[in-house]
Amino acid sequence: MNFLPQIPWKKKRWLLATAALLLLLLLRPGKAGRLEVTVEQPLRTTLIESVPASGLIRPVVEVKITPDVSGEIVDIYAKEGDQVRAGDLILRIRQDLYLSQVDRASASLGTLRAQYTRQRAEAHQARINCERAQLLFEQSAVSTAELQRAKTELEIAQSSLKAAEFAVRSGEAQLKEARENLLKTSLYAPIDGIISHMEVEKGERVVGTSQMSGTELFRIADFSRMEVTVEVGESDVVRIETGDSVRVEIDAYPRRSFRGKVVQIANSAKVANFGVRIELLPDSLKFLPGMSAAVTILTDRRDSCMSVPVGAVFTRNRETCVWVAGPGDAARLRSVATGIQERDRIEIREGLSETDQVVTGPPEAISLGISEGRKLKLSAKRH
Repeated sequence: MNFLPQIPWKKKRWLLATAALLLLLLLRPGKAGRLEVTVEQPLRTTLIESVPASGLIRPVVEVKITPDVSGEIVDIYAKEGDQVRAGDLILRIRQDLYLSQVDRASASLGTLRAQYTRQRAEAHQARINCERAQLLFEQSAVSTAELQRAKTELEIAQSSLKAAEFAVRSGEAQLKEARENLLKTSLYAPIDGIISHMEVEKGERVVGTSQMSGTELFRIADFSRMEVTVEVGESDVVRIETGDSVRVEIDAYPRRSFRGKVVQIANSAKVANFGVRIELLPDSLKFLPGMSAAVTILTDRRDSCMSVPVGAVFTRNRETCVWVAGPGDAARLRSVATGIQERDRIEIREGLSETDQVVTGPPEAISLGISEGRKLKLSAKRH
């Protein structure tokens, strides 16, 4: 049997709210209604602003080699990991087809040159005949029609000679192209470096760049210069400049830190991120392509600047503010101008003095619990 009186819902809700408020007042820390907070005076410190990112190590210079001609690979003279010098022969494509093309082009050129020689002789003879006809015409020994026929034959002979000359030039170009294609069956190293990838094997057929994009044969990289490519967001990329110093940590070398510098920043974004190239400064240790690296790009530095914990700063009504303990330990809202920021501390350029007691915690008190004039119980010593 229920002995409690039936209370209307609205009145019940009011009673519950009152009870909750009383419980909050009873359990609130501090004495005499004071809110317990921690405070700290601004410190003079050195702040280094940075942008963290991660990426993979790769060579600064890596050349992909594709053939200009198609065919079967008959010889490979180096393997992946070999050190090569510019001009070293790496592999060769079967030359039979290209040798026959050179022979055909050479034979065709010989025929064209013979035709040119014959056309030149005919043009020379036509010129002599025309000159003779002109002389006889002046002596009234030949008719006008005969003179005109001689001139027409000369024009035809000269046109045929020009056509033969063009044919010879075309034949020479074809022979030159055939010889170049023959030379292109041998692939040489374009730079000094290490063969970082060998994509083909002996006996494999490859496609030249004259057909589509061509088959990638191998890559040569200069391992003496390595870089890390990372992606950063649009809010961070505006703080990065070419030449910024970078601290690099590589998983393969724990508890070691390496140096680098920013050498290039992308002008456009890929899926809201901007690519940043960081060249590693020379080191005695060996860096290999594909190693993972965490980088810290040092974008700014302030020596002996006034700073407070990051958690003490918040935004209210579009202004950057902090709470300070005023006379009588009453809370006072103070607008400040901030500068660079580290992970835990932020620079204060204006709005505070070194003797101010800045409220640093707890976070819920800073964001919601403190109001202007609220009495505070300070748990940190005044400096």
